[in-house]
Amino acid sequence: MKLELSEMDLLDQRDNNGHDSILKKRFIQSVMQEAKVDIDKAQRNYLSSRGFEANDWYDGRGFTVSTDGLEYTHLKKHRFVDMKTRRTKEGIKKKRSHPIHNRIIWGHYNNIIKELHFGFTEEIKEKLRNID
Repeated sequence: MKLELSEMDLLDQRDNNGHDSILKKRFIQSVMQEAKVDIDKAQRNYLSSRGFEANDWYDGRGFTVSTDGLEYTHLKKHRFVDMKTRRTKEGIKKKRSHPIHNRIIWGHYNNIIKELHFGFTEEIKEKLRNID
């Protein structure tokens, strides 16, 4: 009988771990979805405040959210305007930078890491359970 109890405990444990992994994936996806919105909003605000009004500055960007993470795609020119210097035949020239990529992405990256590390609380688990 003791063997059956431990077997049942093991089955219950497996069920809970399986359920927790589903909840973790939901949590990761919700955090990434929020980060996507925040990054997009921050970039749009910065671009519009610096005079980048043409649609081609906004069209080449894309976000893909999954249970594994967040993927961000951008045009090469987004990285180019982010650079502080430019190499030419005459040497390195300093130019005006518009930090639309690194500062925004890495600033949000740190917040995402903190949220994933400390945000998966029992309260959040309960909210995610009630979504079903």
